[in-house]
Amino acid sequence: MNVFIATLGLASFAGVAACAAPVGPRDVPVETRDVSAETRVLVKLVRPSSDGAAIALQASGAASVPVRYLSATSAEWHVLALGCGSGPACDAALQRLRADAATFAAVERDERRRPTTP
Repeated sequence: MNVFIATLGLASFAGVAACAAPVGPRDVPVETRDVSAETRVLVKLVRPSSDGAAIALQASGAASVPVRYLSATSAEWHVLALGCGSGPACDAALQRLRADAATFAAVERDERRRPTTP
């Protein structure tokens, strides 16, 4: 009887382990994001800050589009990614950001060169 219980315990453990195993290839990224649908902008804050999450939240509210914080060049200047794609939707989001002069002293498209991968 003890062998039967041990075998049953091992079988149930194997079943639980099989349920926890990842499905699909392991090299698939957990988060997939279409970065081609994002527009990078440089913003200069009226009040310097280093809280990227708060900056992105404020920008998202002002622009009415999803915003992802990318980096800072100083406590005043930050790089954000607007989830508006391109064209008229992005132009409108940029205008809404620029209109929030109480938070953003300057808003510019990020046209700096970035390294490309071969």
